[in-house]
Formats: sequence, C-alpha cells, structure tokens
Amino acid sequence: MIAKIVTGKSFGGAVRYLLEKSGHARMIDSDGVELFNIRSLIDSFNFQRKARPEKTEVVGHISLAFHKDDTPRLTDGFMAGLAREYMQRMGITDTQYIVVRHTDTEHPHLHILYNRVKYDTKLVRSHNERIRSVAVCKAMKQKYGLTFSEGKENVKIERLHNPDKVKYAVYEAVKAILPYCVSLPELAERLQDIGIETTFIHRGGDPAKGIQGITFTKENLTFKASQVDRKFSYANLCKIIEANRAERERQEIERHKQEHSTQNPIIFGVRLTDEYVEQIKDGQPVYLEGMQYDGKTFDGYLVMDDNLTRGRAYVGHDPREWVVYGKYTMRRMDRDLIKGGFVVRAFVQWWGGHGQTARPYLWQENPSDETYQESWDDQRKPRTPRQDTKQGKIVSSPKKSKGPKL
Repeated sequence: MIAKIVTGKSFGGAVRYLLEKSGHARMIDSDGVELFNIRSLIDSFNFQRKARPEKTEVVGHISLAFHKDDTPRLTDGFMAGLAREYMQRMGITDTQYIVVRHTDTEHPHLHILYNRVKYDTKLVRSHNERIRSVAVCKAMKQKYGLTFSEGKENVKIERLHNPDKVKYAVYEAVKAILPYCVSLPELAERLQDIGIETTFIHRGGDPAKGIQGITFTKENLTFKASQVDRKFSYANLCKIIEANRAERERQEIERHKQEHSTQNPIIFGVRLTDEYVEQIKDGQPVYLEGMQYDGKTFDGYLVMDDNLTRGRAYVGHDPREWVVYGKYTMRRMDRDLIKGGFVVRAFVQWWGGHGQTARPYLWQENPSDETYQESWDDQRKPRTPRQDTKQGKIVSSPKKSKGPKL
C-alpha cells in the first residue's frame, strides 16, 4: 500500500480524469456530493469551495496503490473501507469526497478526491502530510496484513534448493488459499488437502491455553509462519482471517439485498434497487444508466409516482427544474405527474422565498381540469390513473409551460 498525494486547483479536471476512463473506473464511495452526472458532481465540489474564495489549491487528490498479491482480498467494499480509514487517520474528515477504483493497471489502486474546504469552512490540515502518510500506510499494512514489498513473485524458482524451494512452495500455497478462508481451522484443512500440515503452537505447550504461533510442514521440513513470510505471522493471519470473515458477511448481506431487490419493478429495462425505490417514494428522481425504450439505450432521470405505477424518463435536462404551474412554482416532475393523473406530494416554493419549500398534496379531479386540488393531508382514495397504452413516457427535451391559471 503506497500513497501519492497531490493538490490542485480544478475539480473539473480531476473529476474527469478519475471517471472518464472508459470501462476502467468505478466509484466505490462518496460523501456530500451530487452523483447524478459528472457535471453535478463538479458543481457540488465547486459550491463548497466558495466558502473559502481566498484559497486556490483546495483540490485534494490521493492515490492508494496496492500490491498485486493482495488482489483477491481487494473487493470494492474492502478498498472503500481502507480509503475511509486512511482519510480518518490523515485527518481528512467532515468534507466532501469521492473514492474511485481504477482497473487499468496490473496493480490494484484507487483515487481519493476530496475538498480541502470542510463543511464548517475550515481547511483540511496539510502540514507534514507526506510524512504522516508514510506512517499511516505502514500502520495499515501491518493491521490488515497487506504486502509490504515486491514479495516473492520475482523469485527464480528453478534456482532454489531445499529448504528454500519447499518454503517458497508453502508461501505460494498459503498466499493462494488464505483469501478464501474465514477461520484458521479452514486454512489448515485446505492446506492439508495439498500436503501441507499446519500446527498451532500453544502457550507453554498447553492446548488449553491460547495460541501464540503457527508452523507449516511440507516434505518433513517445518517453518514458522513468519519465516515463510512476515505477513503470515500468527497476528497477521488473524487479522486477515477476520477481514475475510467481515467481507464474507458483507457479501451475504449484499446478496440478500440483491435477492430481495428482484421483487422490485423493472422500468425501462432496469430493475430498481431498494435504495432507488425508497428515493422515488420520497418524491425524488433517480439517475439511471442503460435504460431502454423503442430499441434505444439511454441514460437519464427516472421519475415515478409514489405507488410505482408508471415511469417517466427525462433525457438531457433535470426534472427538478422549477416551473410555474397554477398558483405554485414547483418542480417540472411534480407538474408532469399531476397532469398524468396522480396525487403528488409536490415540492413547491413557499411564500417569502429565501429557498423555503413546502409539500402539499396536489391533484386533478378530472383529466380535463385546468386547475388542481390541494390538501395538506393525504386525502387520496384508491384511484385509477388515466389509461395509457404505453408503459412509460420519455421526455427528451424541456418545454416551457406557463400552466393553467387558477
């Protein structure tokens, strides 16, 4: 694990560099930024930096590179956790950030882009950050048993003689099996299957006491685990095993969520996740990639009523744009849903301005109505939306509407 730290002036250039690597970049964590598209992401960073206009170099960029030996362990979830812990140890807290993983090189690596202007307008401390970073990386490598150096992949195996040749074979076996084990007995059992015996050394030689070390035996040659490689010491193996167990539990939770999410509707060829469903029911749009309609694939915002009856896609513009409709200024998506025959808990600009909003329930009693009804309570009864022969509707370009007068 090696960190490289740079600072800059342009969030736009940094965001595009991180995310516009076709097929080789994916965001694995973020905080405090709009993720609808690259433009909204850049705008989020730039809005926060305005709190300290006198500071120019507020773009923090850190790359964390890992040894390829650690690749089997480096899932997106594990790497995101490492990035968060690194930032915490470095004092990069309470500020906007994104974590992007790149897969364009042999060595796994990620990029942290953060705003040096914090939420409270203070600046992230940069004093001696490179010296502090070296210490942080070393501590985290020890904590998680990550590879310290180039390891043994460049060893000329054919030139080795016993006992080094056997020790190297043990190293290769443990390295290959360890990422898939969630307990030390499981590791010992898998190694036994390929002819390597594992012995647990107990304190004072008493099996009733705790384990203090491990040895591996192959072809009548025995090695302490730390002699095979220092990352295989008993303490490091325990840390790796614990990390594997936590990651497996996380994957089980994700699998359960994925299975549960299959009950969610498919809209424009995309199955909605639980998070998207919650967002839609709260009256928010979601940005989806890879939607399909009439044989075409496109990206855009999806808007639905809170009963998930029918979807409407907005391509090329933001459905949260304010429009005047009747006596209220409301979001374009709310106006369109009302016109579509739904009861909508709309966001409207409230009297007095200053960014204040309210959320009344608005609806049309009849499709031909030029006005809408209003209530501060959800008065709806089971309603049948007006018939539509299509499953959805795509709004491809904004149209200005003065709206009916009340």
